[in-house]
Amino acid sequence: MTLNEKLFKTLNILYVENDEKVKETFSPTLNKLFKKVFFCSDGLYALKQFTQLNSSAEKIDVILSEYTIPSLNGLELLLKIRDISKNVPFIFITQETNVDLLLNSLRYDVTDYFFKPINEYEILKKIEEACIARQEEDEILNYQNEIEEYLELINKVAIVYSFDTNRAMIYVNNFFKELIKYDEDEIIGQDYRSFFHNEMPKAIIEEQGQILQSGNKWQGKVKYLTSIDSIFYTNCTIIPVFDENKKIRKYVSVNFLTTKEENDKREFKKRVLVDIQETKKIYSIAQRKIDELTNILTSFNDYDELKKSLDEEQKLNQNYYAELEELENKVKIVKDKYELLTVGINKKISQISLMTSEMKSAEQRTNNKITNVVEDIKTKDSLIVKIKNEIDIKGTKISDLEEVLEHRKTQIRDKKANS
Repeated sequence: MTLNEKLFKTLNILYVENDEKVKETFSPTLNKLFKKVFFCSDGLYALKQFTQLNSSAEKIDVILSEYTIPSLNGLELLLKIRDISKNVPFIFITQETNVDLLLNSLRYDVTDYFFKPINEYEILKKIEEACIARQEEDEILNYQNEIEEYLELINKVAIVYSFDTNRAMIYVNNFFKELIKYDEDEIIGQDYRSFFHNEMPKAIIEEQGQILQSGNKWQGKVKYLTSIDSIFYTNCTIIPVFDENKKIRKYVSVNFLTTKEENDKREFKKRVLVDIQETKKIYSIAQRKIDELTNILTSFNDYDELKKSLDEEQKLNQNYYAELEELENKVKIVKDKYELLTVGINKKISQISLMTSEMKSAEQRTNNKITNVVEDIKTKDSLIVKIKNEIDIKGTKISDLEEVLEHRKTQIRDKKANS
């Protein structure tokens, strides 16, 4: 696999290493790949340099640090860095295999760690992955900021409220409170449908519930009744909001007031339908109603102008709907990226757990070997003592034999001399 050299050329790296031999070996590669490399051999100086550069144009994008360094060790440096930046990638290079050290570094959110002797490609690949992940986090943050801006804009021009899966109201904006004429504590906890006008068709309300429970958005017109028995109409969109397990957490309702002309036309159509039904019962009453309707139609001489105004309002509403759909798409993208990031973090934790388990197993095997060697040494020491005792005994016997031989020689010499 090849490295993303184009990405590296946009990055500044802080390299903290007090082993001159390792630094001389790795530095040419870093200088070749990265936009700029800042070298340090002291933890305190590294912290000072990062702090200064963090507020400049040459902001540090990734930190590569040895653990055993003067002034501040690698773990202390990591802790100080995390007070300044929570998400700058920080990678350890160390000869330390202490489990507590590794667990503490994970607790302070180290990106990764490598044991010496180093593998340059593996370290550079991890830097690439960490910086790409950070860019994705920054994109998510930007999307979240955009969403907040959109919501703030919508909050100014639209009626917004949300309710939970039990249909209980959990949030209302000021615009809705102004229109509905209730205080917030009178709204929160109530069934959101209790603010609908009682003339809202039950079929539409049931259809709305079925669509929302299936996880889809609902769009339609809603008639509301205020606390002072006044009425207002809205073009309503209700969107389900999902949690990380893809279960519905709540619903958000965004409403735009319809125009006066649209309300007049709706009421007009309603009266027409009522009057037509009445004509089937009594002809004379129907005739009178038809006359009334004729008079009403005559009063709409400027219908074309009103229709033009209505068309403009409809286009404006369509633009609002388009913006909402775009917002929904962005929210979905952010959610997908967040899920990918979560999967990556879980994978990283699993790898670290596996490494920790392997290290513990290796430590246990080493302890067992040491125990066996100690027992073997004790056995051999006992054997050496036994052999030494036997040698001492045999040495004593040899000395006795030498004395006997010397005595014999003396006797022989004396015997010869007497002869």
